[in-house]
Amino acid sequence: MRTYGLSGSGMDVDQMVKDLMKARRASYDKMWQKKTQLEWKKADYNTMYNTLRDFRNTTAFNYKLQSTLMPKVVSSTVESVVSATANADAANVSHSINVTQLAEGAKLTSEGSISVPSASKENLSTQFGLATDTYDIVLKNGASTKTIKVDTSKSIYEFVSSINNSGIGIKASYDATLDRFFMNTTGAGASVGIDFSGTVDTDGLDFINKTLKLADVTTLSTSGQTSSETIGVTNGTDLLSSLGVTSNIVLKLTNGTTTQDITVKSTDSLDMLINNINSAGVNAQAIYDNSDTDNIKFTLKATSGTLSLAGSDQAAFNFLNDKLKLNISQTTPKPVGKDAQFNLDGVNLTQSSNSFTISGVTYQLKAQGSSNVVVSADNDKAIANVKAFIDAYNTTLEKVSSELNEQKYSDYMPLTSEQKADMKDSEITEWEKRSKSGMLRHDSILQDTLYTLRNDIASSVNGLSGKYTNMASIGITTGDYTEGGKLYLDETKLKTALEEDPDVVSKLFSTSGDSTAKQGVAVRFYETLKTSMDKIATVGGYSSTTDDDTESSLAKLISRYNTDLTNLDDRLEDIETRYYKQFDAMEVALSKLNQQSSWLSEQFST
Repeated sequence: MRTYGLSGSGMDVDQMVKDLMKARRASYDKMWQKKTQLEWKKADYNTMYNTLRDFRNTTAFNYKLQSTLMPKVVSSTVESVVSATANADAANVSHSINVTQLAEGAKLTSEGSISVPSASKENLSTQFGLATDTYDIVLKNGASTKTIKVDTSKSIYEFVSSINNSGIGIKASYDATLDRFFMNTTGAGASVGIDFSGTVDTDGLDFINKTLKLADVTTLSTSGQTSSETIGVTNGTDLLSSLGVTSNIVLKLTNGTTTQDITVKSTDSLDMLINNINSAGVNAQAIYDNSDTDNIKFTLKATSGTLSLAGSDQAAFNFLNDKLKLNISQTTPKPVGKDAQFNLDGVNLTQSSNSFTISGVTYQLKAQGSSNVVVSADNDKAIANVKAFIDAYNTTLEKVSSELNEQKYSDYMPLTSEQKADMKDSEITEWEKRSKSGMLRHDSILQDTLYTLRNDIASSVNGLSGKYTNMASIGITTGDYTEGGKLYLDETKLKTALEEDPDVVSKLFSTSGDSTAKQGVAVRFYETLKTSMDKIATVGGYSSTTDDDTESSLAKLISRYNTDLTNLDDRLEDIETRYYKQFDAMEVALSKLNQQSSWLSEQFST
């Protein structure tokens, strides 16, 4: 508080300056109130812009699409064979389909347990008894090729990750419980496959074929496989240790659906091995021929069907090939996927996937077999979609109409800080509610928007023939004029129209044309709303504030007000400073006058 006492006047200078400035600050407050009203108006414009944009981008846009206006219902006589959905392009007909083969991806699985028994799975070296080393395998799937590095110092799970992260559409996994390695393509069809044929690293091929047991193994027919040269035993009673068997090995024999494991011990004789094979119950026969002592041979064959040794451990293959000279090959696998094969309406077709779309119908094949797929118009959904359109329109109409008809309270200007200080919170709330009301009352842009939308609804679609050429003809009408164009639907009338012409809703909503008169209602709406939004953006911008808007008319006005307010505030500060200086000078003058008066009094008293 600047109360001066130098002169003895005792004047409250602060209050006097405040009173003097009050009248001058009234012009500042009026300017601030006008700017604030413009900011509120800009915010209301933004609300209307977003309301029209949402209606345009969702309802108006969706109802330009036939998928919204011509919904289909599809039934399959055998859902376990094929299910189907349909879009608006699908004809309302029945399709016959006979599935003879499902699409499949390529798969590979280890033929048996792959780890060394009881070995640690810390890394490939310990798990499989491999020397510490690195080698490359080349993996191909269709047109995609990737070189995968095998590092025996890393775990099998890291090897799995290197395949899964290769990006060629092949997924690998290792099941520790089954102790098997699995590979499959993520896609299906004849164009996909798992191909290692590009691998030139011998160790890499051995890792795939022998260590992971993914190799294709030669199957034996009834003619079987006979030693290519004499073997190293001369008598059936000789122990297998004489052929280099030092530990147990396992032969896995499979014929059809029957599989039998035969454990071969170093203490077994050749006759015991032959007897175990012949009595295994898998239609297998082993023969030892020593009739020619210079050319003793061993034969293994199927007595019927085919005999496979896939899944036998590597020591067993080494024994059969290196010792018994049977030359049973383990070739690098190259499995490929399968295309789906089916007959649709009398035409044989293939697809790389079990899910595909033909003539607007999306089929999902599930099993081999035959089914009829019936496509028909979904009139119930079409009616529900029309009701949803009307609800969205009426909601938008209500929001815009409410803004247009909102009461304007001209006497309720924005409150200044000084005014709020003298009011209760409830009084401030009620005041501001009224002062913000009616910013867009009778706004010409919004009035034109509603007028044009109502005209878009009421006008016929030129070029359509028959009795269904406008919204009223299918049961969409406006209510009393006091409701401002609110729409109502006669469902019975719409259902009748759909039964007579299943495309009627599409024609009235989504027909395109070179003029508004030839366009469907949704197409008209889409253009009308864009025009209105552009007008609003020109006046009020795309946002509720001026933070990122400098081009709209309101933003420019608000900016000018801000500049004027800043300049006016500077001038008021100068005036206030001048008042204080004047009072300072007055106090100095009064002080001097008092001093002179005191001196004169002293002179006259002497």
